Amino acid sequence: MPPFFNWADILKDQKAGPTLPLGMTRRGIVLGDVMLALHEAVPKLKGTPHRHPSAQITYMLRGRMRFSVEGEERVLSPGEFAYAPPNALHGIESLDEEVLALDIFSPPRGDITERLKELEKEESR
Repeated sequence: MPPFFNWADILKDQKAGPTLPLGMTRRGIVLGDVMLALHEAVPKLKGTPHRHPSAQITYMLRGRMRFSVEGEERVLSPGEFAYAPPNALHGIESLDEEVLALDIFSPPRGDITERLKELEKEESR
């Protein structure tokens, strides 16, 4: 695996499904024990609260988003980030603008890893 990357070279998932709500896109990559996922969301998108065995850090790059972790909420702006421990119930809601957020998962989420493999297969057809 090369040591340097460009988000533009990483496949963009635009298909809504179990790991991606309608109105959100994702570029994801697994790097050893860490997964990076660059998410874009349309305004007023409300994700279903969920939990997974991976720890998650969400770092805001553009826009504002309400983030909840185990019932505690905060509106995050660019430069702020949230931490959801493994198996913590958490959810998101974009506000009145498009959002760009970087999610870091450790260990990589198995469900998203499988979706990335599907995307690669679709691209190679």
